Amino acid sequence: MLAKILGTLWIAFGLFWLIKPASLKMRLEKKIGRKIKLIVYIFILVFGILILASVIRAPGWLPKLVGLLGIAITIYAIRLLTTRTSEKILLWLGSKPLPFFRILALAITGIGIMLMLA
Repeated sequence: MLAKILGTLWIAFGLFWLIKPASLKMRLEKKIGRKIKLIVYIFILVFGILILASVIRAPGWLPKLVGLLGIAITIYAIRLLTTRTSEKILLWLGSKPLPFFRILALAITGIGIMLMLA
């Protein structure tokens, strides 16, 4: 149930950013405050728990391996967000052209569709 709700949100944000990529670029150019970091941190933890829950139910060893890789990436993302390098990454993302953000929005929409189908 939670995966479908989060999938719907990801699809909505992905489609919005696909239509208006400049709003995503402006959001990334602004410095992330402490409150936003906490929200992103909680979202990443929920996403990691969803990956873990789907890995446990999946038959076979390959989905479990891919799920563990996803959990490792999630832990790396949490570590990345809590360091000062996140500011450098945001500056790097802010310098990218708008077509890059359209591709990013397509990826976000794809992840949302995968969450809806999970």
